[in-house]
Amino acid sequence: MNLPLNINLQQIFLHMLNFVILTGGLYFILYNPVKKFMDQRTAHYAEMDKAAADKLAAAEKLEAEHQAQLDQLDEELRQRRAESQKIAQDAAQQQLDHAREQADQIIAGAQKAAESIRTKAVADAQKEIKELALDAAAKLTLQSSNAAFDEFLNLAGERKQNEQHEKA
Repeated sequence: MNLPLNINLQQIFLHMLNFVILTGGLYFILYNPVKKFMDQRTAHYAEMDKAAADKLAAAEKLEAEHQAQLDQLDEELRQRRAESQKIAQDAAQQQLDHAREQADQIIAGAQKAAESIRTKAVADAQKEIKELALDAAAKLTLQSSNAAFDEFLNLAGERKQNEQHEKA
């Protein structure tokens, strides 16, 4: 059979058969392995992405737990610091009270010592005044008695002389 334009149907069918064989061969030899490789690669990267996301989620969870622990430790530290400040203030207040008690005792002791020193000084002064008064009185008495005795002697001497003059 001869077709117009010099077309040979047998040649067309052979070319079509070659094309189908080539397409089928290329499909099984190239397309399937490349497609399988691409699917494996996509799955591998998807798996890596999922693993990274899981690790990121675990890290975020761990970070949140650590942050909660840090917050708890900060709160505990703040409480302990407040307790230690209260204890320090109480200890300082006790020391201050003790120091005030000691100061009061020292002042009371000093007042007692000053009072005893004053009492002793007054007693010593009174004793000295008495001694001085006695010495002064003794001196006055002695001077008075000496002067009186001298006057007595003078008077007696004058009487004697007057009597002797009168006798004579």
